[in-house]
Amino acid sequence: MEIKFTANHIVYELTEDNSYLVGYADDKNDTEEYVIIERALEFDEQDISLGMNSYYIEYTDQSNSGYDICNNVILRQNEITFSVKNGQMDGITSVTVAYKENLIKDIKEYRKMLSDILGDRLIIE
Repeated sequence: MEIKFTANHIVYELTEDNSYLVGYADDKNDTEEYVIIERALEFDEQDISLGMNSYYIEYTDQSNSGYDICNNVILRQNEITFSVKNGQMDGITSVTVAYKENLIKDIKEYRKMLSDILGDRLIIE
């Protein structure tokens, strides 16, 4: 199943607990659909032993989430597509988020944050 929605709110920031976070939501206050991707700046031994030493992605709730579950992530001018590894997200094969360009205040910072989170999984077209 391919999911598509339009984000009307985007955040990209370094959180208080030292993680990079990028989030897309259909509505800032009354959110029904969202995607968040997050990556800690450092991993401890427990993170590593549990396979949590990668990026985390979540679509709409924790039942559609996991660590390192994307084949790739393609960033285009006004959208981003997360291609999900087979069987990792309850039948979801991809999530595409469209957005207006004016939601990104600093495109260089936004792209760097995505790159820091996703590493070689990120493809910029």
